[in-house]
Amino acid sequence: MEKVQALHLLKTALAEISDPRGIAKVDDFSGLREVDAKVREVRMILESVDGLPNSLLESMSNDLDFQANSRRVRLEALAGYVKSALKFVDTGAFQKPKKQIHSPPDLSKFTSSVPGLKDEIDKRWKEAQKCVHVAAYTSAIILMGSILEGLLLARAQLSVSTAYQSPHAPKGKDGKPIALQNWTLNTLIEVSADVGWIKTDRGKFSHALRDSRNVVHPWQAVMSRANFDESTCKTSWSVLDASVGDLLESLQSVS
Repeated sequence: MEKVQALHLLKTALAEISDPRGIAKVDDFSGLREVDAKVREVRMILESVDGLPNSLLESMSNDLDFQANSRRVRLEALAGYVKSALKFVDTGAFQKPKKQIHSPPDLSKFTSSVPGLKDEIDKRWKEAQKCVHVAAYTSAIILMGSILEGLLLARAQLSVSTAYQSPHAPKGKDGKPIALQNWTLNTLIEVSADVGWIKTDRGKFSHALRDSRNVVHPWQAVMSRANFDESTCKTSWSVLDASVGDLLESLQSVS
């Protein structure tokens, strides 16, 4: 593809993705499918650009941001790659897009009842991404698991009676219900899937994240022969992100 044509197509794509301030045009895309269609369109353009480094397309394929359950995050990531390609086509200089740290969605309906919980979840959400960016994969997985546990517990506390009515709600030796704050992540996942706060298949994948999170115990890491990599984090982040989407949707029935 000639330089003039490549510049025109890339600039047009960038204008469709973000405004002059660099803010993603989320409202122009009704859903993730439309965003993914734009990603594929841009990828086709990039594949046609003469001399564009293969590492750019490889980075796109492995970028966690494209797995996020958020139009904004995916569009921001895509804009970064378009800008990088534009710089290469225009000047011949190549620089991979900087890894972005995205804030979590608005989780205030979960966290408002516990002072400081929102700040803690926000911090861990960002730290997990930072860990992935520097290849600290074990730390990233542990953080993801802790975020899931915190949000499932917060959701249960908003509908205590519903949680206790689940057959998966644990009881002590005396037959009395165990306090919510003492529930394990395993129980929280089982109950959440049972009452419909997260989808059933999401519950199954959440258990995989729980198993991975358990490497917080060094002996468990050795016994399970844990060897996490970027792909592990990519899958785990998708599970967490989708579960958060389920939980937010479930809150629509909570007054």
